[in-house]
Amino acid sequence: MKIDIIHQNNNVCFEVDTNIELVRSDQPCDNSMKYQSIIGFGKAFFIESFLEKKQALDILMNKYIGKSNFEYLEKAVNNICIIKISIDSLTGKQSI
Repeated sequence: MKIDIIHQNNNVCFEVDTNIELVRSDQPCDNSMKYQSIIGFGKAFFIESFLEKKQALDILMNKYIGKSNFEYLEKAVNNICIIKISIDSLTGKQSI
């Protein structure tokens, strides 16, 4: 499992893409994509404390639901695995 691998070696790489758009052409080999992307390298750390997990969940809930500061069940939060990435380097590129 990936979680087991991260426990053994916490070096990670991640990618984030945005503004993705297909650029169509009548010629098959002239189709392309517009995009912006970031690739990052860093170290992954497992968040263990209830308070830190709650803070992370509040950020996610606010982003996707528009509100935060929920009353979380401790049992439910304890069953959630949250991984924090400490970023060492970032590179970005775009095709527009």
